[in-house]
Amino acid sequence: MRFVERLNVLRYYKPFIEALGGVKQVQTALKWSEWYAVKWWEEVYNDLGLQSIRESVFARALFISLKLRGYLREDGRIKKRPEKPEYPTNSYAIEFVELHESFDRVGAVNVATNKADENTLAVLYSTMLSQGWYRILRQTFLRLMEIERYQTIFEPIVKEGHVAMAVMEIATPKMYIGFDYRRDNVELAAAALKIKPGECRGEICIFNAPTACDAVKIARRYVPSGVDAVLMLHTLYWMLDPVKELTCISQIMGQGSKLLVGQQVVESTPGLVAVVTSFGAKHVFSWKGVEQMLKSAGYELSKRYLRYMPYYIAVWEPRR
Repeated sequence: MRFVERLNVLRYYKPFIEALGGVKQVQTALKWSEWYAVKWWEEVYNDLGLQSIRESVFARALFISLKLRGYLREDGRIKKRPEKPEYPTNSYAIEFVELHESFDRVGAVNVATNKADENTLAVLYSTMLSQGWYRILRQTFLRLMEIERYQTIFEPIVKEGHVAMAVMEIATPKMYIGFDYRRDNVELAAAALKIKPGECRGEICIFNAPTACDAVKIARRYVPSGVDAVLMLHTLYWMLDPVKELTCISQIMGQGSKLLVGQQVVESTPGLVAVVTSFGAKHVFSWKGVEQMLKSAGYELSKRYLRYMPYYIAVWEPRR
C-alpha cells in the first residue's frame, strides 16, 4: 500500500479501524483474506487450470488480485505463499475471518464450476451483510459522505436494504428511492424498512425493475426535478451493463447532485472480493477501471477519498 493511501485510510476510516481493534488487528484480518485467496486459487488452478479465469468471475477475481500482489506468475502458478497468520482477538476481526472460513467449507472448485449450493451462498451473503464489521463499514462510509446533507436519495440495487436502513439511522431524507432487479430482495428490503414493496406514498420507496434504466423512468415520477444524491455502495459489480446503467442514472440527478461511490476492487482484500463474486456479482474492477467506466458514462470526479483500501471511495458528478 502506498504511503499516501495508508495515511488516507487512517484519516478517513479511523472509526472502522478502531472498531476492529486497531491497525494490527485489521492487518491480521486482511492477511487471512490473502491467505485464503491463495489457498482457493491453488485449488481452482490444480483442478481447472488457467482457463478457469475465462469461465468464472470468481476465478478471475482471485487471479487478478493475487497477480497484482505478486503471489502468481503469468501462467497462474504460485510464485510465493503467504505465511498462515495468527488468529485475531477482536470480535469484529474474528467475524471477518469466520466469513472466509465458512466460504472455504463451500469449496473453491465448487464455486468456480457453479456447483456450489445456491442456498448456502445466499445464507453466507445475508450473514456478511448483517455482520458487525460490515455494519461499521457502511456507517463509516455514509458518515464520510455526509449523507445527512442530502434530502432526496436514489439507491440502485438495494439488495436486502441494509444500506437504506443505515441511512435512516443517521439521517431523515425527505425521499429515499431504491430498486432491485430481484423481487426477493425487494421484499426483504421493504420488510426491513417496514414499507410495502412498490408503494411510493411515503418517504421510502422500494420497487422492482430489471435495470437502472427502467428504474430511473419509474423514479422520475416521484422526483421530477431529480435527486440530490445517488448512493452506490458496492453496487457496480451487480450491474449487467454498468456504463449504460450509469448513463441512465445521470438522468435522475438534479442540479448539483452527487454520485457517492464505494466499490470493492481487485486491489482491495483479495479473498473478500472473490467471495462477493460468488454471490452473483457480474464483474470485477480495478480502481482505475471504475474511474474509466464513470468517465465513459459521462461523469467527472469531484473528490477521491481512497483508491482501494479498504475499497474505492469517491464522489462524482455528471458532466454538464
